[in-house]
Amino acid sequence: MTECDEALVERVKCGDNEAFGLLYDRYAGLVRSICFDATGDVVDAQDLSQEVFLSAFRQLAQLKDPGRFCAWLVGIARLSGREWRRTRSRDRHEWAGSEADYVVEPERFVHDERWSDLCGALSSLSEDERLGIHLFYFNEQPAELARQLLNLSLSGFYRLLDRAREKLSKRLKTKGIKP
Repeated sequence: MTECDEALVERVKCGDNEAFGLLYDRYAGLVRSICFDATGDVVDAQDLSQEVFLSAFRQLAQLKDPGRFCAWLVGIARLSGREWRRTRSRDRHEWAGSEADYVVEPERFVHDERWSDLCGALSSLSEDERLGIHLFYFNEQPAELARQLLNLSLSGFYRLLDRAREKLSKRLKTKGIKP
């Protein structure tokens, strides 16, 4: 039986660093998805997600409700992503690599141009819509957890997913791709 977040957080606060490893294993995919949404690059997303977990570890004593660890961590990831974009937009010495240097190839998806088209279509969604898609479909989080993280009712979360799917479908159809 897996330990709940609250128990793991309490163990970390008592000095058990292995418990933080369990939290990392539980939420690494989710945080990487949020970071990828911010960066659009796998390597940058991996680096940013490490920064998110390091920040969470350092700030864990400030978490007032250990049962809300996941929502707190998502908040750190979203804030870090916004800060990353803000910093990047001010950086005038951005490295200019080739498009091939930024190929996204998640293990679960077959590498083809459809993945690139999907990434492009995802970028047209609002931040909450992208996060909802990442949580529910890519990270296979339960709807209840996803709706809590987005601060929506369950029906509101499903409406958000419906809107996001409709927008994705329209965007992909304009590219001649059957969704």
